[in-house]
Amino acid sequence: MIVDFIIIGQGIAGTWLSYYLLKEGKSVAVFDKENNQSASNVASGLINPVTGRRVVTTWMAEELMPFVWKEYSEAGNFFHAKYIQQKNILVFPSAPDLQNAFLERIKEQNNYIQSPGVQKQELHAYFNFPFEVFEISPCYVVDMRKFLDGYRKYLYQQNLLADEEFDESLINFRDDFIQYKNIKAKKIIYANGVQASRSKYWVNLPFVQNKGQALIAEIEGLHTSFTYKFGHLTFISLQQNLWWIGSNNELNFQTTAPTEDFKISTESSLRSILKIPFTIKEHWSSLRPATVERRPFVGVHPLYDQIAILNGMGSKGCSLAPWFAKELAENLVYKKQINPLADVQRFSKMLSSTERNFDK
Repeated sequence: MIVDFIIIGQGIAGTWLSYYLLKEGKSVAVFDKENNQSASNVASGLINPVTGRRVVTTWMAEELMPFVWKEYSEAGNFFHAKYIQQKNILVFPSAPDLQNAFLERIKEQNNYIQSPGVQKQELHAYFNFPFEVFEISPCYVVDMRKFLDGYRKYLYQQNLLADEEFDESLINFRDDFIQYKNIKAKKIIYANGVQASRSKYWVNLPFVQNKGQALIAEIEGLHTSFTYKFGHLTFISLQQNLWWIGSNNELNFQTTAPTEDFKISTESSLRSILKIPFTIKEHWSSLRPATVERRPFVGVHPLYDQIAILNGMGSKGCSLAPWFAKELAENLVYKKQINPLADVQRFSKMLSSTERNFDK
């Protein structure tokens, strides 16, 4: 079997990469062992142009916000589904300094921050909050499981997906192609999240394993037109009164599994925030493929020109993955330049210490 590209992983990065390569008329073979607790499947799907206690605009927000709306909408049209909705965030500051940061941004006429389009007394029927309320607009929510599951079924139907773990030891390099089992390809692309950090080709990259946890809670009567944010807790509407509530960022952890400490502390916070009843239905946990400098890893290996990567999106995968998947696809097909801040070639010295051992 001969294909243009082998893609490892069908999370958010691998999905968008195969989507764009197929649109360019290229052939792909995707390897992905199904895992409902992968970072992409557990992700909230929130696309927010504002971040941090300093309330600053996120990297590339001006380009990303219109781009992701267009791309997720077009993908939805192709698959006869709706994957993305605008659900602005109502932010409830937990301290005076955070409230002041929002007021300063409004004074500076930040494009994304404004006074809320809903009355405070309406919100007081559902929430306890001591300070002002602010609205971040536009914000989007992607139905990640619907998007990934729908695309997975499409790949199956096209005989493009193998539901199995990729075994790196079976890679064989040839002069003008790379072989994996019975498949010959031009390149193999690592879009498999945290697993790429254990690859002998990418182990020297400055990955950071960032654990996130979230609770799925049933809350009847809470208005679903908005997303709500209280400190590090964000409430995102899923379906049938179910809400995704999270997430934390754990850099030091003993287990990748959900922990009782997170559940207890989050339930305690919910009891102080909510004036209406809630019931915890599920507890999710996963590892995000983050990076030390909070910029993705995109491009071809400096030593192994038949190996490439699309990874390190961290908590911004819903917005960064489609953008950089398109950049990588256009680089592979048309030799277009990758954003230097994301191009993996910036670590060429670090990666050049990898021993080259071609199997001729």
